[in-house]
Amino acid sequence: MREECGCGGHGDGDDPSLRDRIEAALSDVEDPDLGAGVLESGLVTGLSCRDGEVRVAVEFAGLPAPAAEEVEASVREAVLSVPGVEGVRVDDGERPASGRPQGHDAGRGDGTVPLPDVDRVVAVASAKGGVGKTTVAVALARALDAAGESVGLFDADLHGPNVPARLGVSGPVTTTEAGDAAPVDADGIATMSVGLLAGDDPVAWRGAMAHEALTDLCAETAWGDLDTLVVDLPPGTGDVVLTSLSALPLTGAVLVTTPDPSAVGDTVRSERLFREEGVPVLGVVPNMTAATCPDCGTEHAVFPTSDVGEAFSAPVLDSFPVDPALADPETAGDRAAELARAVREATATDPVPPEALDLRGVPARAAREQLGAERAALDPGESLRFVTATAPAAVREALPDGDDPRVIDRLGPERWLLELPAESDAGAGAGEVTARGGE
Repeated sequence: MREECGCGGHGDGDDPSLRDRIEAALSDVEDPDLGAGVLESGLVTGLSCRDGEVRVAVEFAGLPAPAAEEVEASVREAVLSVPGVEGVRVDDGERPASGRPQGHDAGRGDGTVPLPDVDRVVAVASAKGGVGKTTVAVALARALDAAGESVGLFDADLHGPNVPARLGVSGPVTTTEAGDAAPVDADGIATMSVGLLAGDDPVAWRGAMAHEALTDLCAETAWGDLDTLVVDLPPGTGDVVLTSLSALPLTGAVLVTTPDPSAVGDTVRSERLFREEGVPVLGVVPNMTAATCPDCGTEHAVFPTSDVGEAFSAPVLDSFPVDPALADPETAGDRAAELARAVREATATDPVPPEALDLRGVPARAAREQLGAERAALDPGESLRFVTATAPAAVREALPDGDDPRVIDRLGPERWLLELPAESDAGAGAGEVTARGGE
């Protein structure tokens, strides 16, 4: 590794044994240009780990966009596979144009797709394909609709858009008088999918095209006034998923897995990714837990089973056996009624802790003064938690040098819980806080 990467020593909270395990995992990630490992080739220029949170600096300059995206995904996957790692952040330097923001923090969680008339946006996701994610997404939308909510369903799986077939709808997509795309009405559910635009034609978008297709399609759809927009994400942790996490104002995510240990392990990595990106994980749904023999009525396990509840930090919201009623749009709403209730409860509460300073809506000058005064009054070693409507990346840029607020959680659209160390720990000027902190 290069001398300038700053990996020679360990700061406070840096675990040398964890660091060694991370470097061992990264040694298996190949530099696509040189064929050597990313550590040996110098592609990884920095590595730090603190309290299970890992930051990896990667020099992407000179790599074509597809190769850069593959390297980033491989680095992220390798680090997340190491026991003891809670989250990973990949920092890039001169990233080639690929539709991703310049610098990994740029635009993270800032809700670049405006959805002012949507009360909550719930993603249904899984790192594993074939676990029934779309089935659960459709069932959740049906159940919320049956509960009296106004519901939209956005199919963000650009390469495998199955929502239209599952709902029995098709294009063409028409436009409103304002020129926006009119969602297709699926028995009361406002639906939009690239499958309604492309039909049976293959979709070969990637990089910038995939990013723009996703954000444009969602932003230019006339969703109207919705209680909930359900977003069916593609499997994996690739570019479309990362774009969704950063561009859509997600209230939270529901993860879907089968009880199979490999599916559970992959989906646990999804949970880590979502938390790293500041998206609350509302809970997990074990799917296809068992099947009932139609002849004798005996229930049989479909997969080797693992304890899903023990594997995840998030609660189990509901679980489903192999049940045709769940895949049938006519009966899916009834079958998923408990899941819809759990999602409504999880998104109805305000999780802002009582000890946190709430700076949302506070004028910039007053927010700066209040945060500075509260921070100066902390006891040695204490930290200050505060809630802001400003994206963490913008907060970091506006804070004095040396201040690096830690993202504790994303509490909802335009609501982040951040933590600053005590003023004495942050160096001179720590009392000066972002002028945008209350905006």
